[in-house]
Amino acid sequence: MATTNHTNDSQAPANYFAKLFQVPGHDAHAFAEFQQRNLEALNAANQTLAQGLQTVVQRQGEIARQSVRQFQDLLSIKPTNASVKQTLVNRIDEAKTAYEKNVVDARELNDLIAKVGSEATDILNRRVVASLDEIKAAARPAAAAVKETTEAAQPRTADRVAIVA
Repeated sequence: MATTNHTNDSQAPANYFAKLFQVPGHDAHAFAEFQQRNLEALNAANQTLAQGLQTVVQRQGEIARQSVRQFQDLLSIKPTNASVKQTLVNRIDEAKTAYEKNVVDARELNDLIAKVGSEATDILNRRVVASLDEIKAAARPAAAAVKETTEAAQPRTADRVAIVA
């Protein structure tokens, strides 16, 4: 009676597909490491974005609180001995100062957002360049092997024998 070994039955489909899709000259371990570095770069870029956007939101909150205080100050009526005309001029100056501060704050937020995006993009750009270098380095030995195989398969003109009928 024949006995069967069931210890590797669960690995049989995996081994079959691994052999089916096996690429000559392809190092699966190197490919896994390559993908790991890609994921690490993506994670670093996401972390940079998250931290940067948290900073932007915090600063935006500070700016909003300052703007509310400025607006409340503009609306408050403080009794003074100044004339109505002078009070109006003072209020216009305060409004102008508040507006200029808001423009500066908006530019600051814009610069923060641009910096965060630039830092995240730089992380990804460096990884793309490194990935291309890694692919190129991995492809060189494989390309040389393919070239040798192709050259070996080509008929040589010096080896040909003329057949005369």
